[in-house]
Amino acid sequence: MDEQGMLAAGCHCGAVRFRVPEVPQMQLLCFCSDCQLISGSQNYAPYIVPLTTVQLLQGQPVAYSVRSDQGRRNTRHFCGRCGARLWAELEIGLASVNGMCLDDRSHFTPDHNHRAHNAPAWCQIDSALAELPSG
Repeated sequence: MDEQGMLAAGCHCGAVRFRVPEVPQMQLLCFCSDCQLISGSQNYAPYIVPLTTVQLLQGQPVAYSVRSDQGRRNTRHFCGRCGARLWAELEIGLASVNGMCLDDRSHFTPDHNHRAHNAPAWCQIDSALAELPSG
């Protein structure tokens, strides 16, 4: 964390660096099919902040847009060199930052599950986390 209450983050190769607020609006584990595909795992670790608070420091991410299974536009930003997922720009004015891109990953502490019903049958869901309503 720096003196302005921001956390440093970046891609695997270091080509893209950015900052996000120390205090997110939410931290969750998302089990939707899009997140499973893009993360290559049973879930993705979104660190949710207002889109306007993401501060690009170095490099230029590559972006592409898709429609979520709920019909919303989701513009994914990733490193064009190493391919690391950095954040998704949600049309509701939020950024879904990859919590594993934070330099201090211990700062990511999920407080919700999202779309847990989509999790693979073998997946262990943390029932201590509240389920975020879809919609």
